[in-house]
Amino acid sequence: MDTAGSRRDLDGEGVSRADGGGQSLGERVYAIVVTHNRRPLLEQCLNALLVDQVRPPDAIVVVDNASTDGTADLLARCFPQVTTRRLPHNEGGAGGFAEGMAWALAQGADWLWLLDDDITVAPDCLKELLEGSLATGKSVVVPRRLRVDGADCASEAVLVEAAQLFEVVHVEARQERYRPVDLFTFEGPLVHRSVTERVGVPNRRLFIGGDDIVYSIRINRSSGALASVLATRAIVRKQVAGITGIATTSRLKGWMTGDPGYRILPDEQHWRAVYEHRNRHLIWRELGWRRRRLQHLALHLGYIGADLIYSARRGWNWPLRLRWNFTAWLLGALARDGAFLDPERYRAQVTARRRAQS
Repeated sequence: MDTAGSRRDLDGEGVSRADGGGQSLGERVYAIVVTHNRRPLLEQCLNALLVDQVRPPDAIVVVDNASTDGTADLLARCFPQVTTRRLPHNEGGAGGFAEGMAWALAQGADWLWLLDDDITVAPDCLKELLEGSLATGKSVVVPRRLRVDGADCASEAVLVEAAQLFEVVHVEARQERYRPVDLFTFEGPLVHRSVTERVGVPNRRLFIGGDDIVYSIRINRSSGALASVLATRAIVRKQVAGITGIATTSRLKGWMTGDPGYRILPDEQHWRAVYEHRNRHLIWRELGWRRRRLQHLALHLGYIGADLIYSARRGWNWPLRLRWNFTAWLLGALARDGAFLDPERYRAQVTARRRAQS
């Protein structure tokens, strides 16, 4: 889709960023939406991008991670103005964004707007993001993210290197319009092409769970601390509630990290925890925080023990879970990336065992 003819140039003025690149609100913005088997959510996401935006993106590309729920038919029938890149198999969020960003850059995009399929954007979201870059000179501008209940998602963070900690940014009433940050998620950030010239596109081999954090760490390492900015008036809203699972605690984890909580996910979603724990090893490695890497090796084993106890009590597929938990621990210890667990096959194994027991 190209809406260049209807694009609004907010003030026609350009500004030089701190990294030396020129920036103008007239530059081309490509929205990149990654989806997998969430057709109704994707439809709402695209309608918000196409119909409501004060400053619409110049093009939209949907990266379809081999959906089987009629997503391809929806895109062809209802959104012919949207470009579709269909992958032959599911490569997760990391692979989808890497594919979409590489394609958009090849088409001449100046800005890459990264969007999960389960969010909708406020009408002035892109306008506020672009104005954030103009006002601060930053090449990465991230929106304020709201949960289904309207509360803030507290995931954007500042790195506290001396203490090897993340300091989560909380947006409060009368918050300043822009807050510098180091870490962000792939739920609405606007990234200038000059960033990709330094750090490339996300590592598609991370599949899902922490791929966005690793990418923002690389930006931090290449551009310096607080290289990104949170635009508090640019709003995106999540369409579905997060997966909560079973909340449990560990005194050892609390003593070592200050956060005693573990989250145990049910069988159908357990594959997510497997990737998240494996990728957390890679996050600490990317940061170069040796103490945190050693801590996570121990804490990951603690999680495996807790998961075994709770899954056995609830009649979940504990042998399958135990196998993949230890696989993730070993891959994390060896700092190996790459997709190693197929979610569809995992869920099929869970279903097969459940039917055999009934």
